[in-house]
This record gives sequence, structure tokens and C-alpha cells, in this order.
Amino acid sequence: MIRQQHTAPNTSNVTAHYRTPVVDQLLGRTTLEWTTDEGEKEHLRASLRFTDYEGNLPSAYSLMRLPYVVKTWFQTRKSPILPHPVPFIVLDAIKFLDKIVQPGMSVVEAGGGNSTLWFLEKGAKVTTYEHSAEWAKYIQCTMHEKPMRFHESNSKMKVMQGEAAVADMELIPDHSIDVILVDCMNDFTRRNDCIRVLMNKVKPGGWLVLDNSDNPVNWVGAEYLEGKEMHRFSGFAPMGLFVCQTTFWKM
Repeated sequence: MIRQQHTAPNTSNVTAHYRTPVVDQLLGRTTLEWTTDEGEKEHLRASLRFTDYEGNLPSAYSLMRLPYVVKTWFQTRKSPILPHPVPFIVLDAIKFLDKIVQPGMSVVEAGGGNSTLWFLEKGAKVTTYEHSAEWAKYIQCTMHEKPMRFHESNSKMKVMQGEAAVADMELIPDHSIDVILVDCMNDFTRRNDCIRVLMNKVKPGGWLVLDNSDNPVNWVGAEYLEGKEMHRFSGFAPMGLFVCQTTFWKM
């Protein structure tokens, strides 16, 4: 496994390089470089049209659903909110999550979007940490247009980022949340910091979900959860024609 062959970066010190941009874009070919605590340079290459960053092939289920992936990709060219919103995570992970989430469950998201509306439509009570006020307003307008469908009253949107967001997460009572989805943008709120704090907020038997768990910048957060029951999915996701990874930990 590629992750075992490299040392996880401890900061956002990961840069992407492209030698031939057009070809790289077509193949999803990416080279990531970072510096370890010991000052050593490391790099990782992947062609994300074919595998995730750790070299895992896409699942048969996500391959079978490629027409749907393409359909949702075209839909987002018209609107960033899908007609039938779903989380932007691996398709297998959506199916797994769908079996977990029940009406009335408490959900916390680090990073909002189509997933927010999907959770709300399923009747969950959702607290969302979102760095972009414009994007948060867009999501809220969608709720407001169809308040009965998306159970608008079950949504609590918090527009904050960085240390402020993490500090607010600290205030959540321990062992009080059923499901936590960490899918925020690292440029604004570090996923590793979110996991470090939020892992203590999950109820016993609840779930913490990390999207893009194959990306080296998120490996430290995954290391916090070693020893927990884990379910890892690699494959295509709605709205994105590249292979990614989503990991669940049962707390």
C-alpha cells in the first residue's frame, strides 16, 4: 500500500506539479511533493482516471455507474446543486452511508454542499461548518425554495473557517453526534484538525467519514483513527470523472 511507503506530511506542505498540462488533465496524472518533519523530500505520482492516490482501482459498482457520474458532471455545468443532491464522495460510500443515516440522527459536516441537502432530505439534524458565505447562502436558498423537502428547520449553518471553526467544534458535547463527514477544503480549514477534535464528538457506535482519505495531506487525520473498525471505498464519485477514496470509521 502506497501510504506505508511514505511519511505523511504534517502541514499543508503538499504541492501538485504537472509536466504536460493537457495530457495530465486527460489522464488525471498528478505528482504530489512534500517535506517530512525530518526535512526529507517525498513525492507520489498517480493517474486519477484509473486509480486513487494509493493505487487502488475503482470498484466494479462505480464503474457500472459511470453513465450516472457523467450525467451528474453535466448537471453541475448548469448548477452546482444537483436536482437530486447526493454527497460528493465515492458512490460505494454513498450506498454505505444511506444505510446508516436515519431520520432524527445528528450529523456534523466540515464542508457543506449537496451532502447538506441529502442529509436534510433524509430527515437528519445537520450542523454544517462552511468557510464560504456565498456558498452557504446558495445552499440555504435551495432549502428555502423547498423547505418541506429539505426540512430547513433541521439545518444549522455556521459560516466560519480555520481556528475559529475548530474552536467551535470543540464546544460540541462529547459523544453526542451520530455521523460526522469531514470534506472541507484544506486551504481554509484543515481536515486533520477537524478529525482530531471531532473524533471525540461521535457517539459510541457512530461514524466518522473522511473523504479523499487517499490524499497524503489527509493521512495524519486517518492515523488518529487507527485501531477503529474501518470501511474504505475507492471509486468514482458523482460530479467527478476521477477515482477517489472515502473511509468510514466506527467509533
